[in-house]
Amino acid sequence: MVIRSRRLSKDNTYYALKQKIIDSELEPNQPVHEEKLAALLGVSRTPLREAIQRLENENFLVRQPNGRLRVATVTIKEVEEIFLIRSMLEGYIARSAARNATDKDIHNLTTIVKKIKQSFQLGDNQNFVSYGFEFHDYLSEISQLTTFEKVLNQLRDHSLRYCRFVSMHGDWSKQADEGHDLIFQMIAEKNEEGAEQAMRAHILSSLSTALKRIEGVEDNEEA
Repeated sequence: MVIRSRRLSKDNTYYALKQKIIDSELEPNQPVHEEKLAALLGVSRTPLREAIQRLENENFLVRQPNGRLRVATVTIKEVEEIFLIRSMLEGYIARSAARNATDKDIHNLTTIVKKIKQSFQLGDNQNFVSYGFEFHDYLSEISQLTTFEKVLNQLRDHSLRYCRFVSMHGDWSKQADEGHDLIFQMIAEKNEEGAEQAMRAHILSSLSTALKRIEGVEDNEEA
């Protein structure tokens, strides 16, 4: 029981710290100190250090030459790579989802798409991102492309971090909302080619928005 509690503490610390980075509560390039993080999370130094090591391995935290830690920056190069990979993998996922989707899946997707649209209309950017990822995750599940899903899972949280960053610095375009509608329509119609093309166009559009937002933030910092 002691061992299990320690494991839970270690994992909870990891997920809590990672979420703060994804949500920009710990901002890009922000220096981080173990003692302050321990106080913030209410944990001891041992599980914190293990969490830090995992997040270093995943490139959410960066160890500088002087040994100090900082939150990884957001970069144009990284966001381009992540979204381009996503556009290719998720295009095939959407194609497969269109082939495999059952009536129950269509019903569930209808509910998710409604939540996406409602959050967009309310200007609730963070929920718009959350429901958008719920939509993408559901398509991955019904696609039955398990290797694709495993690869995407390695990129998921970095992609989510960029989408949260975009939401913090401006609104999403109507095109982002309509992209989900079109993908869903193609899947509901069992249009595999259309679903793949709609998904790729949707992710590349999100990439364009992310690049503009990062460039805008960089310009403001330099001004």
